Amino acid sequence: MLFVYFPIAGRGELIRLIAKVGGIEDFTESTELPEGVTKAECGSAGGVPILIDGDLKMNESSAIEVYIASVAPKFASLTPKQRAKDTHFCLLKETILGALCKPLFGGKDKEGIQAVVDKFYPVLEGLLPESGFVNGLDYPTVADLAILNICEAYMPFGAAYKHGEVDLSKQFPKLVAHADRTKAVEEVANVVSESTSLSVEAFGV
Repeated sequence: MLFVYFPIAGRGELIRLIAKVGGIEDFTESTELPEGVTKAECGSAGGVPILIDGDLKMNESSAIEVYIASVAPKFASLTPKQRAKDTHFCLLKETILGALCKPLFGGKDKEGIQAVVDKFYPVLEGLLPESGFVNGLDYPTVADLAILNICEAYMPFGAAYKHGEVDLSKQFPKLVAHADRTKAVEEVANVVSESTSLSVEAFGV
């Protein structure tokens, strides 16, 4: 299984988290496609991320997240409703990421970033349990990893918080507490500590 993306968080970090926390042992990464494989045959008009798993070639980060979760041993016993909730949070992450990128890369617009946070984050925080994890299990699933990604990944989330002067711990303590609870799980903590992309800065932000 080959994942092709930049060595930053961006639209790739949740994919990495799902694969590694989920126990996919043959997950590998590259910044380049294998020889003979084109982006077009993966569905891409030019962008990444891209995933290649045998004869499966695909793009679109959310689709890759859902596929990775579906084959991850750790998440094999999830019910359809639990998988639906995980997918829900993947797409919430993607919506917020896209919304933050516009003001961040459009002049590091402080007010624009704050407007995005004010719009989405209270709703997101309202979906979280007071304790435990989103799907009510004794271990985190993809939904919890999505929250961790939103709170911990520098590109573009951390960069947006910096330039938007957003203090997540102060403004959304329940959100941060959930991320911290997820990160406290040993398997997650190990993946986070070994990540070479989670905190990487890029593109001058």
